[in-house]
Amino acid sequence: MVEVHKVSGGAWDGNSFLIMAERPILVDTGMRAEPVIRNIRRHMDPSDLEMIVLTHCHHDHSGGAPALREATGAQVLIHQSEADLLGDDLTTLAYLFGESAPDFEADATMEEGQVLDLGNWKLTVLHTPGHSLGSICLFQVEEGILFSGDTVFPDGNIGRTDLYGGSTEELVRSIERLASLEVRTLYPGHMETTERDVPRQIRSSLQFARRML
Repeated sequence: MVEVHKVSGGAWDGNSFLIMAERPILVDTGMRAEPVIRNIRRHMDPSDLEMIVLTHCHHDHSGGAPALREATGAQVLIHQSEADLLGDDLTTLAYLFGESAPDFEADATMEEGQVLDLGNWKLTVLHTPGHSLGSICLFQVEEGILFSGDTVFPDGNIGRTDLYGGSTEELVRSIERLASLEVRTLYPGHMETTERDVPRQIRSSLQFARRML
């Protein structure tokens, strides 16, 4: 069975998840690499990390990516529509945290329907815009596991749409898509992991998003 560990570093950071598959990957980095690396070391050698997958470009999810790449040698991936937004204080929202976005480029881009092969796990990339232009979710079909980034959170919560690249209409369409999946475990970009009737929680998120239209 593949282990998933939350290895986030700071209080304001998005969640970072270490997926310990045959080809280990990290989903999101938070703003700073050092605490994430320390947490990874509790489970594995950071140099064995193969990929860093960013669910979107926002600073609280991507700011630590270049330093983590340097420390681990892992490739950084982001959706193709946000590859040119990295390093910009406005598009990454780094200014909201009183910081400057690190200037770096992803090693590769992802697209809708792409499958990330981790050896004993496969994750399907779902392009779910709304919170940002290139927001993605990762879905492990066989076990019903969804890494939702900032598209949906537990208990009917949703990612905000009032910042650069946000669209409530797009978010509703994205959550409608997630509501059609058989999700058993939700690993969100903020808040805690949940297994409690996840489809109902996603439907509540959809209802909330529709009220925002």
